[in-house]
Amino acid sequence: SAAEASMYKETLESGNIMAIRQVSWNAPSLADSSKAQMLLKICQDAEAQGRKLIVFSFFRNTLNKVCELLGYRCTPIISGDISPAERQEIVDGFNAADPGKVLVSQVQAGGTGLNIQSASVIVFCEPQLTPAIESQAIGRAYRMGQTRNVLVYRLLCDDTVDEKITQRLESKQEIFDAFADESVAADESMELDEQSFGNIIQEEIDRINAKRGNTETQQNKDQSMK
Repeated sequence: SAAEASMYKETLESGNIMAIRQVSWNAPSLADSSKAQMLLKICQDAEAQGRKLIVFSFFRNTLNKVCELLGYRCTPIISGDISPAERQEIVDGFNAADPGKVLVSQVQAGGTGLNIQSASVIVFCEPQLTPAIESQAIGRAYRMGQTRNVLVYRLLCDDTVDEKITQRLESKQEIFDAFADESVAADESMELDEQSFGNIIQEEIDRINAKRGNTETQQNKDQSMK
């Protein structure tokens, strides 16, 4: 939307990496967030198909907005500051719930040590910088007892850092698949470090400034023709 595009430009100019990664979720209102509206549709479709969902994000603030959007559908948030026993209680309640229920978790906290095979839809609110973390999170639904195909959705915005992060990681994955064996070192080589992300941000700023300059040039031409 125009509102989230304006916020995206403003956030880019701030240089705040964490804020930039929350593109669309930091729109002025959830009604302006294309990711929020897509998530709502995915949840509605999943409920109609008799499925339950897991929604992952790196950011606690994003998960708070997910809960605001989905309301009663959501479990309490699984985050790093709750005990393993509390996490298991949330998962047990989720496993016993009706279709349409949404387990909401920070990707680092819910990505390991939990069996959530009652879920068959997984949604990532933003691209993860470490593919291994995403793979571990997806693996939570591929546990013993899973009887359905697991659908994985990644919420991405065109012409934003989302697109560039995804492209860089796909390129790294191709190199990894061609030349590397699985190892801790290989997993680390797949990560986007701060310098790489800084380059992505600068590319986005340059792209938007160039687009703005082209628009202003065209407006000046239109004025001179009048």
